[in-house]
Amino acid sequence: MALTTQTYIRRAERDDLDTVVAWMEHEDFQRFLYGDPARSPKQVREKIVGMLGRAVGHTMPGGIYLLIDSPTLGPLGLLSLQNISWRNRSCSIDLYIGKAEHRRGLIAASAIYQTLEYCFHELNLHRVAAYIYAFNTASWRILEKTGAQRELVLKDHVAREGQLYDLYGYGLLRSEYDAFRAQYERSAGGFSLETMIEALRKAAPESGG
Repeated sequence: MALTTQTYIRRAERDDLDTVVAWMEHEDFQRFLYGDPARSPKQVREKIVGMLGRAVGHTMPGGIYLLIDSPTLGPLGLLSLQNISWRNRSCSIDLYIGKAEHRRGLIAASAIYQTLEYCFHELNLHRVAAYIYAFNTASWRILEKTGAQRELVLKDHVAREGQLYDLYGYGLLRSEYDAFRAQYERSAGGFSLETMIEALRKAAPESGG
């Protein structure tokens, strides 16, 4: 990607398998995963192999997996673009930060912003969707800051720590995202990735998944 800060996103490779498996074995990481967690290290590894190897050999995959990386900190998290429809120019996104200590500050905001840039201005998509648990307040606040609209609420949809939580469904059109982008471009006197990420950080100083 042309735009980077102290973190960047890249395609996830099979060499990243051990890192992602280690993340998924931690309960605090599994808390944000959709669905039931894998029950054994073997199941975790099989699930990740399927994820990272699914798009190999396909020129127009239905899913793309990206790694959040840093020159100084190494791999930080996993981004997935799912349900990609090239005909409808749409997809859904999921973001998972590997370690709890990296869920503060600019890392998640930077990753989300760069993912939206990738979706809209490199893949030329028209619409991006995201499904976020209600307890993951910081993540849905980041999306709302970019102009995303809460289009769906599934009541008591997910159980965590003995409680039931809602699931929020968000939608963001390229025109809405570009309006957000232009707003900060004008206020900053020119395009600045750092300025826009800082605005996202102020909206959500701590990210969950």
